[in-house]
Amino acid sequence: MQYLKKHQQGMSITGWIMLIAIILFFVLLGMRMVPSYMEFYSMSKMLESIRDDPEYRRAAPKELRKIFNRRININSIYDFDQKYLKIDRSKGKTSMVLDYEITKPVAGNVSVLMKFHKEVEWK
Repeated sequence: MQYLKKHQQGMSITGWIMLIAIILFFVLLGMRMVPSYMEFYSMSKMLESIRDDPEYRRAAPKELRKIFNRRININSIYDFDQKYLKIDRSKGKTSMVLDYEITKPVAGNVSVLMKFHKEVEWK
């Protein structure tokens, strides 16, 4: 008569609730993080395009910062602080370094810290 016993299969309601809660947490985390990563990607492409443009090869640091600011405004990036962009011209090289951190609240007292760094150099 052993073959007549039925075994319960599948997840319980508690299991489903836990699974849905975990999925919702990661969706919320993604909604908070993705815009920051998209802004960083956009700014890193701006740095590379400034580096690759022959018109800006010998531009002064002040002019490079002005060009970068103009491109930030065009791309609708409003939460960027200019102190995180460092422009250095020494030893015949020009380097632009973008280095900053962003803290975004996720839920309650839980936050996520994202660090971004991009450096481009040219002669």
